[in-house]
Amino acid sequence: QVGAALPVDVLTYEEKTLSAILRVISSGLVKLWSALTLLGFYQNRRCAFRVLQTSPFLLALSGNSRELVL
Repeated sequence: QVGAALPVDVLTYEEKTLSAILRVISSGLVKLWSALTLLGFYQNRRCAFRVLQTSPFLLALSGNSRELVL
């Protein structure tokens, strides 16, 4: 879609690791993912995005269940 707007919130950003948590409505996930894939330059600098995890629940992003010690 050309000229389509999609509200996206940057919840956290860590400059040290260049990682962020973005929030978008579930119906906009594919559009956001596609837009990030197509973006190759930002402010005349090359960039690339890697999606590490998606979840419908923010709490699920707070930790890795595979590393949970009981």
